[in-house]
Amino acid sequence: MDFADLPLNQCRLSEREVLAYRCYGSGPAPVVLVHGLAARSETWADLAPLFPADRYTLYLLDLLGSGESAKPKQADYSIRGHSLRLLAFLDQRGLEQVTLVGHSLGGAVVLLAAVEAMLRGAQSLLAAMVIMAGPGYIQRLPLMAEIFENRIAAALFIALYAPDLWIKVGLKMAYYDHNLVDREHIARYAPCYRNRKAKRALVETCRSLIPLDQEQIAARYGELRLPVLLLWGRHDRIVPLSQGTRLQAAIAGAELQVIDECGHNPQEEKPAETFAIFESFISRNIRVTD
Repeated sequence: MDFADLPLNQCRLSEREVLAYRCYGSGPAPVVLVHGLAARSETWADLAPLFPADRYTLYLLDLLGSGESAKPKQADYSIRGHSLRLLAFLDQRGLEQVTLVGHSLGGAVVLLAAVEAMLRGAQSLLAAMVIMAGPGYIQRLPLMAEIFENRIAAALFIALYAPDLWIKVGLKMAYYDHNLVDREHIARYAPCYRNRKAKRALVETCRSLIPLDQEQIAARYGELRLPVLLLWGRHDRIVPLSQGTRLQAAIAGAELQVIDECGHNPQEEKPAETFAIFESFISRNIRVTD
């Protein structure tokens, strides 16, 4: 599968908020994949082809402000804003019994969407949830977010061309295997750092990474009643494994799987191992019927 060959679709939530997504497969099990911070749906390019096309239908979503989605100047780029748009996407596409998969920031988005669906009494939307290296609790902000707290630094980031060196620094933090910091992976992330509107949205996202009601959100984790897989790289330097163990303790029945010699991006560093864990989890927890 060549990711670029997948048709690009649009979901118009409002005049300014248009989400772009690609589909892969036509199977009976819907899976929505949500990327992380300073990323886009292309980050699933190594993992997506491993899903049998006759078993799964993948929805590879670009969050608002990222990838091919709209990048309005005035928008709610908080985790809550992203999670509410995710639920609106499911509703507008008529999707039910979905497995939500979120990586990093996407993991936080997916987790809050599950809590919101529960509070709405809309549990039928979700069949299961997979959080890959996604923070469920307050932690130290990424270096990028700390820098953007300075408005001058943020303005310079938006205005100036981002050299490959900037991208390499981020990838070296993310990957355990630094051999992956190559031309292909730099190109995969470069648009997130070079599109002016995407950079503006990234700054706004970084400035609203911590929900004001985070303690109230976390207090609801124990009420979730759906299969949950927590997937971490043992050598994650961005969202530490301690976040995963804490979520496992908080969410009834949550399963924590750890991949050795892997950093923050299991879907890129260890796609085969990541899919094997996902497939085992789905086969044990969800009945897929035609």
